Amino acid sequence: ALVSDTANRQTIISIVVLMLVSILGKITANYFSQLQQTHAGYFMVANKRIYIGNKLKLIPMGFFNQNRLGNITGICTTVLADVEMTAPMVMVLTLGGFITTIVFTVYMLIFDWRMGLIAAVGVVLFCIVTSSMEKKSRSTAPKRQKAQAALVENVLETIQGMGIVKSFNLSRIDGKKIDHAIENSRITNLGMEKVLTPYTIMQESVLRIFSVIMMTAALMFYFSGTMELTYALMFIVISFIVFEQIESAGHGVAILRVCGSSIAEANKMDDTPVMDENGMEISPGSHDISLEHVSFSYEQRKILKDVNAQIKDRTMTAIVGPSGSGKTTICNLIARFWDTDSGRITIGGTDIKKYKLESLMNQISMVSQNVYLFNDTIENNIRFGNPQA
Repeated sequence: ALVSDTANRQTIISIVVLMLVSILGKITANYFSQLQQTHAGYFMVANKRIYIGNKLKLIPMGFFNQNRLGNITGICTTVLADVEMTAPMVMVLTLGGFITTIVFTVYMLIFDWRMGLIAAVGVVLFCIVTSSMEKKSRSTAPKRQKAQAALVENVLETIQGMGIVKSFNLSRIDGKKIDHAIENSRITNLGMEKVLTPYTIMQESVLRIFSVIMMTAALMFYFSGTMELTYALMFIVISFIVFEQIESAGHGVAILRVCGSSIAEANKMDDTPVMDENGMEISPGSHDISLEHVSFSYEQRKILKDVNAQIKDRTMTAIVGPSGSGKTTICNLIARFWDTDSGRITIGGTDIKKYKLESLMNQISMVSQNVYLFNDTIENNIRFGNPQA
């Protein structure tokens, strides 16, 4: 309308209405998109946390020796929080960016193949650089993930031990371990940025260069008489926005690799062996406990060797001995917190390995030396194991 001198109030109103409709459409689409992203991220991570919690009930205690509590806590908090907040957003950003740019380029090829070809070459070169960056991030993302897990682990360890530190007036002692974890996390994160920054610069350079090429080509085609002024102006405007979405998608690819590393870390729990694969629901007729040639070691340290014992139903048995002689270990073996190295333990004449863990624990009450009180009534603390008691 401007170049043909037909611009009037009606034209302006029509343009404004079209823009308002498009803005409202984008707001509505983004609203539902954000809801779906939040929903997907929350439930994906919530279900994973519940899965890990249920899995931990069936894992032998030896697992917690090799994988400290801080690591598990780090997975369930920081690692999965990264996934929850980032993964759905980055997936939408990456997929949406590439799809939008490809559709845009295809329509440009249909409208004017020369301009479309310039855009297509720019997109292909950008994808080559992005692919190289993605491959590079494969080696750096796991290192960053490991450093983050170590940081969480050490922070938790420091906080949990603060009471002991203050009790023994050791607050002046340097926290070298946590300082090292913080420094290592800093170095790893900066290292990842340094590795990826050249690729980010190349990405942006490719897109800016091809935007300028599109502008120059539009002007050349106009001055050579092979393109109308209207279309030349339109392509100059398009050159600013055609690569906008794919640029955002390119930044998202590296973040997606970090998310993938976080998911892989959380999925390590899937490979952990469980003790309750073939258990049965059993209600024994009596609660006689029998240890038959039981031997057990904590890694290389032998604790029990060929132990035999009979604990009769409806009797009280005290296990007495010096510190480190295996008293608590015997109790933990009966409750199947650990599995014996050799020999077997029976309750009511049935090997405890044949019980489902839940069925086994229904036969046992345990009061430990270190108890945890919930922030609730005394009655509810007592009834915690059986709310109907």
